[in-house]
Formats: sequence, C-alpha cells, structure tokens
Amino acid sequence: MDELQINYIGEWYYTGLIGHLLTIISLSAAILATVSYFRAAQLQTKLETGLSDSWKKLGRVGFGITTIAVMGIIGILFYLILSHRFEYYYIYERSSTSMPIYYVFSCFWSGQEGSFLLWSFWTVILGVLLIRWAQKWENYVMTVFSLMQLFLASMLIGIYFFGYKIGSSPFILFRDVMPHLPIFANPNYATLIEDGNGLNPLLQNYWMVIHPPTLFLGFAACLVPFAYVIGGLWRQEYGKDWVLPTLKWSLFTAAILGTGILMGGAWAYESLSFGGFWAWDPVENASLVPWIILLGGIHTLVAYKHSGYALRITNILLLSSLLLILYSSFLTRSGVLGDTSVHSFVDLGMSGQLLIFLLSFVALSVVLLVKNWSSMPNPKKEESAYSREFWMFVGALIMTLLAVLIAIDTSWPVINSIVGTERTIEDPIEHYNQYTIWFAIVISLLSATIQYLRYKDSNVKKFFQKLIIATVLSLAATVAIVYGMEIYELAYVLFLFFSCFVIIANMNYIVAVLKGKIKVAGGSVAHIGFGLILLATMLSLGKKEVISLNRLGIHYGEGFDAQSSGENVLLYENTPIRMHDYFITYEGDTLEEPLTVHKVKFEKKQRELEPAEESFTLRPNTQLDPQNNLLPNPDARHYWNKDVFIYITSIPDKSKQKEEYKEIELGVGDTALVGGKFISLKKINPAPINPQYLNMPGDIAAGAMLEVRTMSGKIYAAEPVYYIRHNKEESIDAGVEDLGLTFNFLKIFPETGKIKIGVEDKERSDFIIMKAMIFPYINVLWLGCLVMVVGFFMSMAQRNRESKRLALNQAKNQGSSNPYPSNKQNGQGTKADVEQALKVKNDKRLND
Repeated sequence: MDELQINYIGEWYYTGLIGHLLTIISLSAAILATVSYFRAAQLQTKLETGLSDSWKKLGRVGFGITTIAVMGIIGILFYLILSHRFEYYYIYERSSTSMPIYYVFSCFWSGQEGSFLLWSFWTVILGVLLIRWAQKWENYVMTVFSLMQLFLASMLIGIYFFGYKIGSSPFILFRDVMPHLPIFANPNYATLIEDGNGLNPLLQNYWMVIHPPTLFLGFAACLVPFAYVIGGLWRQEYGKDWVLPTLKWSLFTAAILGTGILMGGAWAYESLSFGGFWAWDPVENASLVPWIILLGGIHTLVAYKHSGYALRITNILLLSSLLLILYSSFLTRSGVLGDTSVHSFVDLGMSGQLLIFLLSFVALSVVLLVKNWSSMPNPKKEESAYSREFWMFVGALIMTLLAVLIAIDTSWPVINSIVGTERTIEDPIEHYNQYTIWFAIVISLLSATIQYLRYKDSNVKKFFQKLIIATVLSLAATVAIVYGMEIYELAYVLFLFFSCFVIIANMNYIVAVLKGKIKVAGGSVAHIGFGLILLATMLSLGKKEVISLNRLGIHYGEGFDAQSSGENVLLYENTPIRMHDYFITYEGDTLEEPLTVHKVKFEKKQRELEPAEESFTLRPNTQLDPQNNLLPNPDARHYWNKDVFIYITSIPDKSKQKEEYKEIELGVGDTALVGGKFISLKKINPAPINPQYLNMPGDIAAGAMLEVRTMSGKIYAAEPVYYIRHNKEESIDAGVEDLGLTFNFLKIFPETGKIKIGVEDKERSDFIIMKAMIFPYINVLWLGCLVMVVGFFMSMAQRNRESKRLALNQAKNQGSSNPYPSNKQNGQGTKADVEQALKVKNDKRLND
C-alpha cells in the first residue's frame, strides 16, 4: 500500500494491523501454553511436583496472553463494524449503514472468521474457569484446551506458508481480496465505498443474536468432558474425583448445547417458511448428532459411577461428542454441503486445514484409547439383565445407533464426493421421520422405566408393580387424546402413548420413589421435558392444519405446484375473504428497510357484516435477496393451546409499471389469475360474436368466450376473436372497461387443445399470496425445552454438591477430623468450629 493510501486510511489501517498482530500473538501464546501444560502434565505424572509447577505457571501465562489477545481481536472487530469501515472485506460483505445496531452481533459472527472467533472466545473463558477449578486435573485438561485454542487461532491468522493459506483473517482489506477492481486505482478508494452488502436477510432476526453464542458455548463446552477423558486416560485414573467433574461438565454441556439447538428450532419456526421447527437441515443435524452421543455418554458415566461398568463405552462416547463437533465444522465450513443447507458457509479454501484440525483430535483420542484400553476397569462379571446399568448401556447403544444413521444421511455430500455417487434426499422431513419416530418410541420406553430398576440387580415383580399406575394413567391419557384429536395411525398412537408414558412415569417416580425430594430429581425432570417435547411434536406437527385453502381452484403459476396452489390463498388489498373461522383482509404494506411489512387483519366472526368476536393483525414481512428471490419471515398469533401461523409466498413486482401485459395459455375450463382477476375460458366459439368482426367468405375464425371474475364476486364476459383471412392471422381485441382489461386472442394450439391470450391490465391491484396454518399445542414444545434444560442444571447442581462432599471427605482423610480446623494446637477446635462442622453435616444429610 502506498503512502497516500496509508495517510488516508490512517488509524483504520493501523487498527486492522493491530488486530492482525493480535491473531499472531494469540497463536504464539497458544503454542507456548500447549507446550508448557504438556510438559507440566508429564512431570506431574512422574510426581516431579516442583518442576511441574514451574511449567504450569508458564502455561498459565501463555493461556492468559492468548485470552487477552482474543478479547483484543473481538474488541477491534466490533469497533471496525460499528465504524462502518467497509474497506475491510469482512465488514463490507456483512454490514451496511442501514443495518440496525442490534444486528451488529449477528454481523460479527455471520462469517467463518467471526464464528471461529466466537468459538475461541468461549474456549478461553472456559479455560480460565478450569484453571481456577480443575485443581489436580489442570495440567491435563489445559493441555487439551491450549491445543484447541492453537487450532482456533490458526483459523484466524490468514497468512501464506510455503504457498498454502493458513486461516482467514477478518482484517484483510477489500483491495487485497479483489485488487483488479478499478476503484482501487484511486488512492482515496475508501471514500468511494459508501455502503456494504449488508447482512444475509435470513440472519436478520433476533434469534440470530442469541442462538449462535449459545450454540458455540455448547461447542466449546464439549471440550471439557473430552479433556477430562484425555486426562483420565493420561493418568490412568478413573475414581470419583474424575467422575464427578466429568459428569458435572457433561451435564452443563448437554444443557447449553441442547439450548442452542432448541434456539435454532425456535429461529426456524419464527423465521423460515417451511412450517415447523425442525427441517432436518444438514447443519442442524451436525449439531444434533454430537448432542445425542453426549447424552449417551452421560448415561453410561452415571452407570459407571454407581456400578463400575461401562467405562470404555463412556470414554468413547464423550470423546466422540467433540470429534463430531469438529466433523460438523468441517461439513459446514468446507463447502461440501453446497446448497443443501441454509446454514453452511462459503468455502474459504481451508478444507485441508479443517481436516488436519479434525484428524489431530481423532489421532489423540485413538492413541490414548488404544494405549490404555487394557488398563481401564472392566468388571469380569456380566451385568444382570435386571439392573439399571445394563439398560442404561442398552439405551446408550440405541442413541448411538440413531446418531450414526442421522450422521450417515447428513454426510451423503461427503460420501458422494469420495465414492462418486449422486445420492440425495429429496424430502428430508419425511425421510428422517420414517425411522426417528421408532427410535423415539424405544428411547421413551427406556426413559420411563429404567430408573425404577436398581443398580446391580432388581426385583422384577416389584419393578412392574411400581409401573402399574403410570401405565394405566398413560393409557387413559392416550385414549383421551386419540379420541379428541382423531389420531388413528398405529405409529402415531404408539408415539403418543410413550410420550405420555415418559411424562407420567417420571412424575410418578419423583412422588412415589424419591418421596418428592426435588433436589435429586434432575434426571427425572429432564426426562419429563423430553416427553413434553415428543408430545408436542406429535400434536403440533402431526395435527397441524392448513387453513389457507384455495377454494377458487386457480393455479398461481410459476413457483407453485398443484399442492402449494391449493394451500395458499390470494388476498387483494382491502378485499376481505373468508378463511377458516376468520374473515381476513390484506391492509397493504409498509417499507421498513430492508423489510416490507405486510398487514393482514383477522376477524373471527360467522358473517362479514356482523361484529367480530376477536380481531388481531399479523405482520409477516418479506425481502428480496440479490437474485430477486422472495425471502419471507412469518408471523404468528399465540394462544395457550395453538398458534395461528402465516407467511407470504408471493408478492407483485412493484418495479414494473402500473399497466401490465401478460400472455397466458388456457384450455376450456382453465382459470388464470391476472392482476387480481380470475380469467376462465368457458368455450371456443366457432361462430364468434364481436361488433368489430365481420365474417367474410373463406374466413377460419374462432372466439374465446372468457369469463372474468373479481374477488368481490362480480362476473364479466369478453370474447376476443382469432381468424385467418387470405392465409394471414388476424385478431380482434375485446375488453372489460370497468376493470381496465383488454384481451387479445393470439394463437390456437390444436395438439393441446389450448389457446394463447394476451391480457393488458391497466388497473392492477396490490395483492399477496399467503399460507396460513394452525399449530395446536405448540407451546407444550417450548415448555418441554425449558423443563429439560432445567433438569440438566438440577442434575449438575446435584453433582456439584457431591463434589463438595467428596472434597470434604478427602480433607478429613488427610488427617483432620474437623474440616474447619482451628488454630489451636490440641486439635479440639473452638465452639465456632464445632458449630460449623455440625452445619456441614446437616447440609450433607439434606443433600442426601
């Protein structure tokens, strides 16, 4: 860059330069932390405490520096976005001067570089917490965390090494990306870039402000149980002081990652127009699969904690959850998904680097598993088939199988590229639902019943006796719902029963077995939330009702097939029509850059002229992408037992003139829509009647007997004429003056029996085409999500209390009968010491 350009860009150039320097510092410090913590862990394993502590201090310094550098990078990038410095390519591509301030966060993490930075942010935050809390495991878990930060930092460095690009910097200048553009010949080019491209319209939603940070916190948190497993394998130590922190962090990860996934479902429900909350999008699946595997690992870890069984499968599952997160990142960021997902990033040429990232952690996991396989505790005695740990193991295997099937179907783009096939899934929702429903039924059965079993062995008769009440109540609830909602398909009835069963059985377990001790009921509460989600899925999606039925029988043309035409309703401005229990009126639109907000008024009444029982206005919005494709955002009216959900499927092109000319092809009985009027061909008249047509000998003539119907029900007729005279084609127009329509009979197609009509419309009306649905009991889904996450946090709090009790007992075993020793040399303690010890004992009794 020459001196003039540097002088002009001034502080902005150097601000970006500082940001780029911080990425290099972050990478260098991460390398230092990785090496130092690795060496500290090696020396700790050899019991060389002094040297180990010295290396640990150096590791802390390195990780502290990389943490500060990451915070600096984030601050600088936010500063440049808020300052609209469009000379930086990342900011030009994703920001604009008209973008609302609250979308600055979405802009920040909408690209690969920003999302890696967000992931890095949560990684260093969790790393700092582990430095404080991990105690004897610090060296081991922080070796893993530092290694992860090393790879994440390398994704942001954006330099070439022996001709290979390492990472992609968010601070690269626009002129360095596209130097051939003429604008960069001007030394003051920054003043000529007045605005940026703006944020992807699909991301302009408040959920995209909070969903990615939560999801990436879940991604980063997956590293914690992974790191503890690596530490356990490294030390060959799998006691309670390993189990409890691993379990606690696994529960935290499950809660956060699950929340992030469910937020994505809420975003899809409110922002996407497929009519639901889960579309089995490849990127959605890529987050779901690690979560399912993690849940399997949590259950086997609990089984190991109580019985000593299933340690090997636990380690495999907890390691795999992070590896699948890395695999999902490869899928999302390598460009391999192409257009199969609305979430995938554009390929930045880092596929090789992403693959190295993934394979490095795979190699670390495999090497340590193989090396320590024989040393992992593995009781020789087989588990009893009537024990809780046996069926928890079976449940984990079933969840693993489900995750594998979803992963394979999600990975077809990768498989196709490797083996040269061309397999695609045409209807993902139908395809995945075909097998996931049966997995959900089996998992529901296990979630409802396993906790009634005891560890080691159980009395089978007592087991079934405890389930009698829950079974009867679930059958009664199922019969009531089946009768009330007319659900008769076998798979749906079974799904409904087991959804009720998992809810009622877990509620019964809390009351009858745990005696209402809610502090230790986290697992049951999470299972209840899971059951509510399944129940809501059955009721809301299985029984959703399309109410925007096209009763006029017309085909809306391009972009609509027969089914979609039948499920969309045409609304003209200020022209009410009847739809389901409502009269609805399109009241026009307003421009709220970059959105067009369409106002649709709903009035619940039986007749148009009578007073409405209820009235409300929904405001779905639309915008156009750079290719002029319509991007609709839905709106909904929320009730306690349903949602009325609408979105726009077509709008007129207002860039055209008021007057419109359109050519349509019709057969007898066909209807077409032009400018808000329905044009029907009633008959082809071989003896046309038109005042302007004079029949001459030798003429071959035909009249198109057209019926024109308005939205208000008025009917008009017109008959344009087509004739051949002296081997020359001629036509005579006909019109409907009241509607500003003129028809021109252009051609006859004998082979299809259709004709071509030209229509000139001088009085175009504003309109929308809209789809409306009712989702019954959708709020049960959101309630289930909340209850399940609360259950995870309750379980985490329970394990945290167990960790404190373990630390207390360890302190006692190290030589002090009083966990709060006094300053007295005789060891008897003061009165306050005794009172504190009694309080701790009482707290322990309550927790138990």
